[in-house]
Amino acid sequence: MTLGLALGGAATCLSFVLRPSTFVLVSGLVLAWGIACLGGTPASEPSSPSVTAPFSFESLRLRARQMAAQAYHRPSAPDLPDFLKKLSWADYQAIRFRPEQAPWHGEGLPFQLGFVHRGGLFQDAVRIHLLVEGQVHDFLFVPEQFDYGGNHFPKPVPPDLNFAGLRVLYGFEPHGQPQEVASFLGASFFRLAGEHQRLGAAARGLAIDTAEPNGEEFPQFTEFWIERPPKQAKSLQLYALLDSPSVAGAYHFVLKPGETTVMALEASLFLRKEIKKPGFAALTSMFLVGQNRTRFIPDYRPQVHDSDGLLFHGPEGEWVWRPLVNPPKTHRLTEFPLTDPEGFGLEQRDRNFYDYEDLANRYELRPSLWVVPQGKWGQGRIELVEIPSPAENNDNIVAYWIPQQKPVPGHEFHWACSLSAGSAEESSPTLLHVLSTRIAPEHEKIPPLFVIDFGGPPPTWLASKAPVAGKTQASSGEVKNLVTEKNEVTGGWRVSFNLEAAAGQPVQIRAWLRSEGHALSETWVYDLENP
Repeated sequence: MTLGLALGGAATCLSFVLRPSTFVLVSGLVLAWGIACLGGTPASEPSSPSVTAPFSFESLRLRARQMAAQAYHRPSAPDLPDFLKKLSWADYQAIRFRPEQAPWHGEGLPFQLGFVHRGGLFQDAVRIHLLVEGQVHDFLFVPEQFDYGGNHFPKPVPPDLNFAGLRVLYGFEPHGQPQEVASFLGASFFRLAGEHQRLGAAARGLAIDTAEPNGEEFPQFTEFWIERPPKQAKSLQLYALLDSPSVAGAYHFVLKPGETTVMALEASLFLRKEIKKPGFAALTSMFLVGQNRTRFIPDYRPQVHDSDGLLFHGPEGEWVWRPLVNPPKTHRLTEFPLTDPEGFGLEQRDRNFYDYEDLANRYELRPSLWVVPQGKWGQGRIELVEIPSPAENNDNIVAYWIPQQKPVPGHEFHWACSLSAGSAEESSPTLLHVLSTRIAPEHEKIPPLFVIDFGGPPPTWLASKAPVAGKTQASSGEVKNLVTEKNEVTGGWRVSFNLEAAAGQPVQIRAWLRSEGHALSETWVYDLENP
């Protein structure tokens, strides 16, 4: 698949309620209409529809196209009572979906579904449909599907709220406890995890105008279609409808859990109006403090983050590592121009419990996210946004791809990629990678000191006594006291230097290792603001 333009025209029932949908043919499109749950008992089965057609990605794509040709209307949804809107995070977390209410429960399928209640931070409604042999069945909300924990509400929970999102669980072992491997919750956010991992950094269906002065727009997945998997299935197919004031879109996901969980994503977008900054394959994470701490954070833990760096692989073989930063005052936006990126992602490289000392959050188990474009994405740039945050409950890191050839209203914009989530580190097999970044801030008129450790298996071509030299570049100021030395503890190499920067000017610094005329390591990049 290729990222680009396709110039083809304005191109509380007693248990869960599962009912076949009726279909209405409107302007050549097949639209699914849910069957309502009336009163306190399940609705009777409808008669066989006179007009039916199998669901497909093509029909969803055509629906998104028709929606984009019309003015945006916020999806209608049952009103959410104030007592659910005002739930605290702890009270909201106490509401749990009952596993026995899930579709396909007890049928021995490797995949299980769970659904998320509306309330608190997650007030938007999401409609859920199930696909069985191409036919659509609505999965309707009823309060009996949920355990409300210690919550006591002033009124009964309404019987027609819809859901806030969904979770996918997978049984890695035949008789083991299923593990959550994917979650779709909030706007177009979704999270993945590999085996024995915990959900952490998130992806988005689309980012719009992130870090722009006029504010960001958050498109929403408003409906999901989930295909019933066979008993021996190793993957699960899902479809989603994206909608917002600026765009409508059709998404197809193929989820394959594993030690590294992989999600194949295909999307067709149709713009209602021009978007200044569309961000594709957008990734979102949290970074409070890491090894490169230069800002005081009153916390006993040595590090607190879901990801600690942005990694990308260019078409000419260069691998670039940019450590993440929690800025002290204002957000930072860094651009990395590229043509046909081979991959990029937000990585969690530190995998030792002692890096975090956090028994509750276990940040060493959070997955790295890695995007591999399908086809050629052409010219564009990766943008990294870092937002000041005083606490770990804020996702303050965003990275995404902006194509030079942006989508335009009236034309279909099709793109595809794969997204992997796991603990295995993405890096070049022939280059040393960055192990750590440590900084001694400027003090007593001594310029800041940077200490970068590189490690990993040395390339086969490197002779045991070959000379290794650290190289640096700075966009302004001057690098002094450059030292390259063997790290006898890690078996890698350490590069250290001071940076005398031009007062008040931001500086981008690069450092890497070379030996006998060849790059020996990935390139370390750091942005120092207002030194």
